[in-house]
Amino acid sequence: MQYAEFFERLTGHQPHPYQARLARDDWPEVIDIPTGLGKTDAVVVAWLHRLLHGDADTGRRLIYCLPMRVLVEQTVRVAIDRCARATDLFAARGLPLPSVHAMLGGFVDEQWEGKPEAPAILVGTQDMLLSRALCRGYAMSRYRWPVHFGLLHNDCLWVFDETQLMGVGVETSAQLEGLRRSLGTLGPTRTVWMSATLGRAQLSTVDHPEPAEGYRVMALDPADRDAQLVRQRTGAKKPLSRADVKLSKQAADDYADRVAALAAAAHAERGGLTLLILNRVRRAQDVFRALRARNAEPVALIHSRFRAFDRQRHERLLAGEGSRIVVATQAIEAGVDVSARTLITELAPWPSVVQRLGRCNRYGSEEGASALWLDLDVESDDELSRPYGCSELVQARALLEVLRDGGPDELARVPYAPERVVRPVLRRRDLFDLFDTTPDLLGNEMDVSRYVRDGEDTDVLVYWRTFDGEPEPRVTTPGREESVRVSIGAARDFLEKLKKKRQSLGDGERDRERKTWLTPWALSPLGTRTPWERATNVHPGQVVLLHAGAGGYDGELGWTGEVLPARAVGEVAGDASGSAASELMDSDPETNLNRWVALPLHLSDVAREAAALAASLRLPENTQRAVTTAALWHDVGKAHEEFQRRIVEPVRDDPTLAPPGQGPWAKSSHDKRPPKDVRPYFRHELASALAWLQVGSQSSDHNLVAFLIAAHHGKVRLSIRSVPNERRPPEEARLFARGVWDGDRLPEVRLLDGTVVGPVELDLAPMQLGEGSWLERTLALRDDPALGPFKLALLEAVVRVADWRASEKERRDA
Repeated sequence: MQYAEFFERLTGHQPHPYQARLARDDWPEVIDIPTGLGKTDAVVVAWLHRLLHGDADTGRRLIYCLPMRVLVEQTVRVAIDRCARATDLFAARGLPLPSVHAMLGGFVDEQWEGKPEAPAILVGTQDMLLSRALCRGYAMSRYRWPVHFGLLHNDCLWVFDETQLMGVGVETSAQLEGLRRSLGTLGPTRTVWMSATLGRAQLSTVDHPEPAEGYRVMALDPADRDAQLVRQRTGAKKPLSRADVKLSKQAADDYADRVAALAAAAHAERGGLTLLILNRVRRAQDVFRALRARNAEPVALIHSRFRAFDRQRHERLLAGEGSRIVVATQAIEAGVDVSARTLITELAPWPSVVQRLGRCNRYGSEEGASALWLDLDVESDDELSRPYGCSELVQARALLEVLRDGGPDELARVPYAPERVVRPVLRRRDLFDLFDTTPDLLGNEMDVSRYVRDGEDTDVLVYWRTFDGEPEPRVTTPGREESVRVSIGAARDFLEKLKKKRQSLGDGERDRERKTWLTPWALSPLGTRTPWERATNVHPGQVVLLHAGAGGYDGELGWTGEVLPARAVGEVAGDASGSAASELMDSDPETNLNRWVALPLHLSDVAREAAALAASLRLPENTQRAVTTAALWHDVGKAHEEFQRRIVEPVRDDPTLAPPGQGPWAKSSHDKRPPKDVRPYFRHELASALAWLQVGSQSSDHNLVAFLIAAHHGKVRLSIRSVPNERRPPEEARLFARGVWDGDRLPEVRLLDGTVVGPVELDLAPMQLGEGSWLERTLALRDDPALGPFKLALLEAVVRVADWRASEKERRDA
């Protein structure tokens, strides 16, 4: 099948010449194509075609990164459709069909992480994807950060679309590409950047300098420009003028009313879709309310501060037909497949203006289409320019004042030169530091927000539950529909409002109840009995739990920041995610399988899964042996008395739940709490790794196997140290860490292959600094030119996935 036929089968139309070249030639580094000409299909279909034909230079995971969630949802729909149309073609070759997964604030589909050998398309926002690529994944378990880090840096094609809206994310993506090239990966991994307004200087960073011959660029050629559809879209007419309404410090009070009147009059004249794009959520909410007060046409509000459940109601109007008005923010300015007859936009940086004009008469078929821009008096009040810089808006105003049409051909002739912006640059040392996921003694982490988004664009996730007093450990984490992204500044302001409101309340019964409502909660990595702690401050990517009575949100308007509103925030029924209790440092939720599994059997099951997975990934033979050995030893430490007491003693006298023999056991039949006198923070994988260091095979991969054993839960990795509130041994000088005490006796474990481990007295000397220390060993692995952080994290993921798979099979066997 020729590519043109393949493309038409998947999309329903013939490819543009550039789309065909993309499937035939080497992957470019930059795709510079005007909006509306099928860049998403160009990449997705070309990747599917290359995958189908076994292209050795194309990774098995397509990572499609976008600046906004609305673009993610749209791209996911396209990718699912294209994969479905290719089902028979993949089946005919005996190949697995790629799966499609969304990764955006409020919902991250993580099913792909358990299938490293399977092809997949991951579509996500830069927050979700870049934070994971930096080993600090937002809105996910901290203990799975290394898994996503490993899978997102090996055997992948990264595509960054609408890069003009990504800010520092562009420099970070360029640095990561350069670091992957120098540090090495397992499987082909490369990056493509797509935008019609990308400043190439952003791509030239210390580890990703522009080559002498320039970056490889895919652009329209004469054959593309001769096509009728291309001529129609690039030649679309969009008469452009300045509106009479202007926002200034002196005329701010009635601004929303004046904008609403302007929009209503323009809409009455032209009908169709009237689209307003404002720079701040609060101004968009005010204009929406003003239009509602005028009993205007059906009107919707779209911005990034909605729960998905509520936002979808507004988006249905946007995607519909007929006469309607949509008030939006930047959440709609790029890539959204809509065509407005009337566009009204506030003054914005030039790249944003270009993208917003792309939503007007998008296909060149709207009769009487026009665009208006609202001036902002940013010179008199810097606050009016937010979230942008004043100089950016002044530059854009100068270009708009002489422009009479906003069509693509006219915009291409505008002499725009982007300002050089100095942004934080991720360095090699930063990446190495991020590879260590151990929190500091207070549970704090290295903040990666400055590498993910510019300034105030960083967010936290907020969700609501109804509970009495403090949330229980089993309170679930947020599901897909129920959380809302809130800017870090707005979240901190809201927490301060809650604090002041709590302080103003009295001691009556009603006020005491309301005080509990006004307490915000966040997950703590250092918890033992409960994973929740009071949220006194917030950091980017954090998940915050609020009582439904605390407020802050309205289903029609989105995030409002209003404390104790008249109506509580409604919970989204049936949308719960996992239990927060799994975030406890000493928790092992996968230990309960509703059946007892002997330790030697579990070790054998995991080793078998690891061997199969390593072979399917075509890892080097010596690496396959190291992975399989680590899997065979990974839970040897569960023979420790502390672990056996945790799972056996709670049911020892219960004949229906007690184990059927002497053990040692790897999995149990119950989830009952362990005895109160067990050591907190006990980590069996640390005991396993220490046993390997002392009695395991002294091969060249000795340290690699030890690291993979220790890291298989993500809780013991580059360093070994005790944590606050750990129980101390009675002897003053005795070393201790993570519930393991120096000199603890690990009893004999007989593996199914005949190997006998132990008995052995565990030696914690490696936790001390110096020659032969655990830190020295793990840093040597990270810095090894033949291994490095990206490959090491992938091997870590392989062992963990093998453990998950074996445990799931054992669960099903119950």
